[in-house]
Amino acid sequence: MNNKESYNIAHYCVSFIDVLGQRLEYKDERFLPEFKSTEEKEQFEIKVRNTIGKIDFLQRSTDIFLDKVLNYKSPDVEQLPPNQIDIYNKIKEVHLSRQRWSDGLVCFISLEEGNVKCPIQGVYIQLITACYQCFFGLANKIPLRGSVDIAWGAELHKGELYGAVVAKAYELENYVAQYPRIVVGQSVINYLNDNINKPVSNIYNDVDKTFARISLGLLAQDFDGYYVAHYLGGAFQQMVSQNLHKSLYQEAMNFIQVQCKKWKDERNTKLSSRYNHLLLYFLANPPSEPESGTTSSRDY
Repeated sequence: MNNKESYNIAHYCVSFIDVLGQRLEYKDERFLPEFKSTEEKEQFEIKVRNTIGKIDFLQRSTDIFLDKVLNYKSPDVEQLPPNQIDIYNKIKEVHLSRQRWSDGLVCFISLEEGNVKCPIQGVYIQLITACYQCFFGLANKIPLRGSVDIAWGAELHKGELYGAVVAKAYELENYVAQYPRIVVGQSVINYLNDNINKPVSNIYNDVDKTFARISLGLLAQDFDGYYVAHYLGGAFQQMVSQNLHKSLYQEAMNFIQVQCKKWKDERNTKLSSRYNHLLLYFLANPPSEPESGTTSSRDY
């Protein structure tokens, strides 16, 4: 290794998403089958839809969601004076990268000072996206688990992240999450709280404080003490899922109840326990009626 080599090391916020159940679907697969009947071909097409199709659906739906969030502009912005439009555009600036491989999906942003004016907006966007992915996935019979964490890393090539942050996020997803949920690392909690407590010196600091408070409102502490993305909470319902929340909740609940029965009937202790944890989360957080005068994510 060349000791003179230098890397642009910075803090990054990473979300790591993994679709569950894919290994079971592939366990008996080898070469492409030789179809001896229409029925055999149809069965193989079902397997493709349950594997590749799910990943493709998750990736495309996430892209659509992120594009809407990142490209949204308030209809009132054109009424602002030119200097305030410039401030608004700087507030809205987010440099979010996406990596895709196998059944995983990673989004990340740099928190390097000076990269953007309001970096916590990027953390907020990752949290609402993780909430959306988990909730929307369950409603479409695509269970996933994941993590959001902050640590140091480097882009060895543009859009390809490496370093402690990737290892930390993977550890939370692979070893802590266990069942369909998004675990949020303590570093994220500390980062948000630190920014809430910082003195305000300009409008960008003030906006960051607002996003930090909103972001903390999207989290809840789970039974094991870890913080998780609280997609059934009132904050996410009011800001994101809104009128779709009840129907998504019911579709997800239907799927969870089927899974609970399936794994109980098969006496699969591990999966039965995991889906029952998820069921308890849903039972404890039924949809609420929208409150008037609440803030929508579209206002930011």
